[in-house]
Amino acid sequence: MPGTDVPAVLYVDDEPINLRVFEANFKQRFRIVTCGSGAEALERVRSLGEVAVLVSDQRMPGMTGVELLERARELLPDAQRMVITAYSDMQAVMDAVNRGQVSRYFVKPWVKEDLLAALEDGIRVYTLQLRLREVQARLLQAERLATLGQVSAGIAHELMNPVSYLTQNVEALRSELGVLAEYLGQTLPARPDPAVAQALEEVPRILADVETGSHHIRQVALGIRAQARGQDVEETSDLADVAGFVSKLARPEVRHRAQLVVRGQPALVQGGPVKLSQVLLNLIVNAAQAMEEGKPGGRIELGWEATGDAVKVWVADNGRGIPSELQEKVFEPLFTTKPVGEGTGLGLSICRELVTEMGGTLSLLSELGAGTTVALRLRRAG
Repeated sequence: MPGTDVPAVLYVDDEPINLRVFEANFKQRFRIVTCGSGAEALERVRSLGEVAVLVSDQRMPGMTGVELLERARELLPDAQRMVITAYSDMQAVMDAVNRGQVSRYFVKPWVKEDLLAALEDGIRVYTLQLRLREVQARLLQAERLATLGQVSAGIAHELMNPVSYLTQNVEALRSELGVLAEYLGQTLPARPDPAVAQALEEVPRILADVETGSHHIRQVALGIRAQARGQDVEETSDLADVAGFVSKLARPEVRHRAQLVVRGQPALVQGGPVKLSQVLLNLIVNAAQAMEEGKPGGRIELGWEATGDAVKVWVADNGRGIPSELQEKVFEPLFTTKPVGEGTGLGLSICRELVTEMGGTLSLLSELGAGTTVALRLRRAG
């Protein structure tokens, strides 16, 4: 007998004996659900899951079969609809075809072999329709992502020129700073100035951060361009280095919402630092956006530990959490729970794709009101 995970055949008739006969004839081949009235059937379909075929007797008190099939078109748009009627009800048959859009009708008493063949055909049509919708959705998604790839390649190209200017000017600025440092090094002993002395120490560090940032932007641009061209060179990266860099980039987004804690020992993993940075930065920013700005007690933890030939990485927050019914949808491209203008719906989808490209896995565990943990399992290198 088919289980509850397969699409159902729903049969509606106000005569209990007819319901028993229908079920006895077909329960070994199909998942049969029976109802004694149209109103009961409309109520049941909301909890049945998938219904592949809806078969209804025409003459029923309260709601006729045609009325039921007509209303069911909205609730079960993909279900195949069939009606069983008497010879004297040919007008009802025409109404069923025109209003209920039935695929088949049967005259009482029905023949088991004919109805069995019709039910099998109905389930095949239902399955093909679902597959067609899935293919259409995938084509639409591929078209959107292809367009995004073209846009990304253009953005990467536009980034390269200003990054080159920035890199060149950093070198020039470092050279000029050396001249100033030499001069001030001779002047400060005679005319001490704590503020100038502190600036002389801070400016080289700021300059180093600018240089690191420009280098990372260049690597991101190269990575975007490579992905748009379908290129991918396997690399390795040190989690500790990447985590340290990402925590700096995420600081402006996190600092007013939560405390960011990073913990873990140096660990080499498969996957380039650009991809890994993109993944971790996305996850940290998502976690920060799950916090209320200015509310005390917010915490985000980026941690990892090596276990055998893998490294477990997690980004955990104590934010608002994600409803259980949305926890798989958040990985679908272009799906977002954020208001219009605040999210593209690509962050988690791209994260999972990048982690998969690195040979790893990404999963999510969330409890509404308690927080979310995104766990990565990466391949250990070296």
